[in-house]
Amino acid sequence: MTATTIKVPKATRDRLHRLAAAHGLTLAQQIDKLIDETAARPRPTTGGYRSSGPLTAEEIDTELARGFGE
Repeated sequence: MTATTIKVPKATRDRLHRLAAAHGLTLAQQIDKLIDETAARPRPTTGGYRSSGPLTAEEIDTELARGFGE
């Protein structure tokens, strides 16, 4: 483990300490938990409309009508 100093406002430090104590964790464990909870979520791989260029409103209406069987 590496010791690192992170400068945060006193109010933030106090909130982190209270949060860690409420969960029975060390400050480092609480920070890890917060980071894990907010980790980037993968982008959806399905859905959405893909186009090689911008469409006019009429072209969009046509594409939507095809998608709904009209």
